[in-house]
Amino acid sequence: MPQQTLAFDSVDLSELTPAHYSGLLDLAHLAMSHPTSDDFFPTVALRLRHFLNFDFVTLGLYDSNGETIHLDAWQAGHAQKRSESIPVYTCASGWACKSQRPLLVQDLDTEPKLPVFLESLRQLGVRTYYVFPLTTRRHMLGAIGYGSLYVIPKMNATLEFFRRSAAMIAQFLDTRLSSDGLIAQPDCVQATSVVTPGYEQALQDLDRSDQAGQDETFPEIVGSSARLQDLLSQVRRVAATDATVLLLGETGTGKELVARAIHRLSPRAHSKFVSVNCTAIPTELLESELFGHEKGAFTGAMDRRVGRWELADKGILLLDEVGDLPSTIQPKLLRVLEGKEFERLGSNQTVKVDVRLIAATNQDLHRSIAEGRFREDLFYRLNVFPILVPPLRERRSDIPALVRHFVSRYAGEAKKSIATIPAEAMDALLNWGWPGNIRELQNLMQRCVILTTSPVLSVPLEELRSSKKPSSGKLSPEVERELILQALKEAGGVIGGVSGAANRLGVNRTTLYSKMKRLNINPIEFQD
Repeated sequence: MPQQTLAFDSVDLSELTPAHYSGLLDLAHLAMSHPTSDDFFPTVALRLRHFLNFDFVTLGLYDSNGETIHLDAWQAGHAQKRSESIPVYTCASGWACKSQRPLLVQDLDTEPKLPVFLESLRQLGVRTYYVFPLTTRRHMLGAIGYGSLYVIPKMNATLEFFRRSAAMIAQFLDTRLSSDGLIAQPDCVQATSVVTPGYEQALQDLDRSDQAGQDETFPEIVGSSARLQDLLSQVRRVAATDATVLLLGETGTGKELVARAIHRLSPRAHSKFVSVNCTAIPTELLESELFGHEKGAFTGAMDRRVGRWELADKGILLLDEVGDLPSTIQPKLLRVLEGKEFERLGSNQTVKVDVRLIAATNQDLHRSIAEGRFREDLFYRLNVFPILVPPLRERRSDIPALVRHFVSRYAGEAKKSIATIPAEAMDALLNWGWPGNIRELQNLMQRCVILTTSPVLSVPLEELRSSKKPSSGKLSPEVERELILQALKEAGGVIGGVSGAANRLGVNRTTLYSKMKRLNINPIEFQD
């Protein structure tokens, strides 16, 4: 499935306009004043027609018993709805519901290849179609779609409006269906009466549901620095192709996560992703691991075995630490890349495969070639689309977000409530050199959570300030400015409070005001 057809867009909370907030308020009022979905959704379709030029709304409710979607469609200006029940994987609503990601198609007429369920929409004259999953903390309900007979520009503010609308509508449906006995209460939640939220309460629920239904393109990759965004832009471009990718970067930078992101956005997303670490397997067994063997091919080969390359047929193979590949295996890898065929050990039968290769290494391959440890012709085969994954010290503005991400993750696993990261600790984390990159940060945050016995994160500052510290001193003004701008954007221009920019940065409010004045930053620019 081409990446340009199924776009999982990351939307910016700060770009929601006052008009969109007014639309959310209107939606909340509609939810409170319409007791049934048959009353509610025709009105929503009509309002969207006037507000955003969208012509109809589709609601797909998920039935886990029959693995089906009950699909209703309301068109502006038409009193009657269209209803049908279809298998979950044969419609856009089912796809969005099961994958928990939005499906965004800006112009169906310009897409060269479309899944069958979108092709049928194009035949009805639909041009733009957006589908968002409907999920609450209690239930996976289905998906809501918005269609237009005209091309609607894909604007962040509009996408964010629909994302928040989906969370609000999910709460509306959860309340209605639960009260009607159409959804059983989950075992982990007490059966309590749920009141359809008003506008302010609904926005709070939306914020809390962000993690339950993430719609980001790269849900496992945390950060928004310029270096990271450049990397992800390259990932988007190459994912839709079938080109070999060479991931370069230090250990612990997240090269495998990048490889998995390429797989998820590629036309091979529904096929296997197979990973092999060239340094984790003894040299004498690596050829068998990659290409398989026949029974009796060597001592101990009691059965025929299919290798990783064959397992990855029609999918993607990640060859990690390819710079350490033994010289005896390199010509065989070159052959399979050139001819897409190989023989298992102990066999003279040729096996043909269709595998897309992603290679990763922390080695300087040019130096390895000069020293005779790596074949130059193999390097050129692998180096079709090189991507450099930056070290953490070159994307310091991502550190606060990564710290919060790992603390939240491990605190949740340990059932601890950790609300505060001391300013002194965050300053030390920002200034540390991170020779082990994100992996080192992740392991440190896990240890910090284990050591923490209060709502304040306990960080071993003496380790981060030791004489062995690889990084020197203060942040540059550019990095400090980027950190503050990012925190203000996330906080909507709010300085103080639990969700304010000061708390996100781990500094006092007065300190942040001082830094902003020095860097000429105006928080009003970030207020909604």
